[in-house]
Formats: sequence, C-alpha cells, structure tokens
Amino acid sequence: MDGEGCVFGPDPPDDPPDYNAVAVTIAAPVPVFALNIHAGFACRHSGACCTAGWPIPVEARVHARILADPGLSGDSFHTAGQMPDGAVAVLAPLTSGACPFFEPAAGNRCAVQRRLGHEGLPAACRHFPRATLLEPDGVRVTLSHFCPTAASMLFRQDVGRLEIVTDAAGIADRREHEGFDARHTIPPFLRPGVATDERTRHVWERFLISALDTDGLTPEDALADVSRVADLIRAWTAGAAGLSDHTERIVDLGVDPARTGRWTMSGTAAARLFGMAAASVPDGLVRPRAPEALDKADRLWVAPVWASLARPLRRYLTARAFAAWCAYLGEGLRTQVAMVGVALAVVRIEAARHAGAAARLLDESLLHAAIRSADHLLQHLADQKILVDSLASVERASAHGFLDAIGLQEVA
Repeated sequence: MDGEGCVFGPDPPDDPPDYNAVAVTIAAPVPVFALNIHAGFACRHSGACCTAGWPIPVEARVHARILADPGLSGDSFHTAGQMPDGAVAVLAPLTSGACPFFEPAAGNRCAVQRRLGHEGLPAACRHFPRATLLEPDGVRVTLSHFCPTAASMLFRQDVGRLEIVTDAAGIADRREHEGFDARHTIPPFLRPGVATDERTRHVWERFLISALDTDGLTPEDALADVSRVADLIRAWTAGAAGLSDHTERIVDLGVDPARTGRWTMSGTAAARLFGMAAASVPDGLVRPRAPEALDKADRLWVAPVWASLARPLRRYLTARAFAAWCAYLGEGLRTQVAMVGVALAVVRIEAARHAGAAARLLDESLLHAAIRSADHLLQHLADQKILVDSLASVERASAHGFLDAIGLQEVA
C-alpha cells in the first residue's frame, strides 16, 4: 500500500481505533516526536491544573498507595457509582476548584507527588499537559496550552521556524504514554473511502507545519493555503502516479507569502465554529458561550492588532494540527483542516472575550490568556469524536463550500 493509497469503497473496514485515551507503557524505546517549540517543557508550578475544578480519575494502584500512606487522606475519594474507564475512584475537587492534595503554601506543589513521587500520581496528573497520538512509527506529543507554561512557549524568541524534533527533553522522558492509540488501525483517510499511506502522512504532516508557520501570512491566510493544498492532494485518483508521489509534487509547489489573495474570518463565522465546539461538550459539563457584545469587542480591541500577533497564533494552530486525533476520527484531509479552522475561531472568540473584559487592545498577555481558554475548551471539555462528526459535511462540499464551512472569506 505504501505510496499508492488504498481505496476501500463506500464504507471503511470495521477496524475502528480506540476513541478513548488509553495509557500504554512501551517496553522498548520508540521515537517520540514533538514540535521544537515544546522542547524543554517543565512544570513551573503555576497551579492551574491543580485548581481547575476537575474531578480526577484514580487507578487502583494509585488509590491503594494513597490510602496506605499515613500522611495522605483518602476522604476526598468518591467510589460510588460508575467510574471512568480504568478508575476505581474519583478525586473530587474542593469547592474552590482546588485538588485536596494541592499545597499552595508549599509553592503550589502536590502532597501526593511530594510523598510518593511522580509515579504515585493519578495518570491524568502524570501526563498533563501532554496530548499524545500513538502511531506505528512512533509517539507524537503536543501540549495543552491550558497550562500557562505551555502557552508561554508559543511566544518563545529562541525558536525560529517550527519543525518536528525527536526525543526532545521534557517530552520524551518517559515510556508510559496516555493518548489515542492508532498503532493497529487503518491509516487516516485522504477523502471518504480512500486511505493514505505512511509516506503520504509524513509528507502532509511536514507540509502542515511548514505552511501554518509561514512568515508573512496571517493565520487566516495560512489556513486558506492549507485548504487549497488539501484539495489538490485529495483530488488524486489511482493511476500512473502513486499517492505519495502525487502529494510530494503538490507540496513542493510550496506556499507563496507574496501571492495576492488575502483571507479573513468574520465574527459570525467564528461564532458559528465556536458554537460547534461548545455543542460537543458532553452533558454534565459547563458549555462556554460566546461573550456578549462580541462584535464590538472584536472590532475595538482585536481586529486592529490581530495581524501583528500572527506568529504566536500560527504556532498555536500548528500545535493543534500536530498529533491531532482527528486524522483518525475523520474521513479525510478536509476534516483535519476544518479542525484547525475551529481552533482559529475559538481563539479569536476568546481573544475578544479577554480583550473586551480588559477594555484594551489585544496584546501578548491577553492572547496568552485567550489561548489558555481556547485549549480549555478544545482539549479538556470538547468531545473530539462529536466535534469531528459535526464537521463531516466538509468532505462532500464543493471547494467554495469547504472554505465557507471553515469560516474563510477572501478579502476583495
């Protein structure tokens, strides 16, 4: 199949990946891939994850160790009712939203980690803020920028162009990985009914990173270029040229920052895509709403400076495109692009929320807050499968309809 693509017909084979995050301990070392912008990540003890109000699933081994430690109380464990997969208890937050083991007076540390070490933590705590995709050729790791430290890395001045690095410090320092396990399923789809191959996936992955991080482009311009190239690639049909050769020829044309076309995303379009993300939040969780007076806040405080913040915004979109589960949950390249469009819309809405509340122009500190809020929704509240399914119609839309669906409008 390598280099040729694989046509399955109207329905894919009945071999779905595991839609839930699973913890996998890998016996032998495997390559761990990450973006260079995330290399060197280390917890700075902001306390954001420990005070987020999240109930924390606790596995049997962790539960037993905590209960056996005389210096740790088990009073906050809930064990009644149905537990999350793999958990025997849930650690309930305090009314303040803080974990009962959070120690703000000790430098925002964790009592469990202090007494039992990092391996004594529940899996959710051990892996945060890593978002992981396990594939046959290795493990891909991106970060949730709800973590303030991770969000700050998007503004790094010591990193030039984004690229994939192998076994980066702070990312590849463990053999246990929790994420989407796609090692034993069919490859991602090119378009409905047509799967890609490993070489094509790698060419597409490298193109996404390069295109979304192209200097001189607004995030909307970069997204439009990615959309155009995705449509050229997905037009492949079986014949003389294999899929990977076809894909390489397309991406070798590159992205021209000096081209005449310029693109924008209206507030209405951004609000629609934000609403789709919010609608995917499962019952029982609070679904965020777009801020009141959204158009006014965007017009006054965001639009005038949006282009000046293109670099961290493009980096954010690249981080959401890398190691993305939607490649396996969706039916084609367009769905992957649409998920980037959703990320752009959500961060634009959150930028208007934070800048409007501060009544000042969007700057790096407000964008940092907006990115954190965007990933709180996209990485921690939204149901990825529901959101991907809500975007499925893009795979069958016309080229113009595809651009409309992801909220892009060409500037006259």
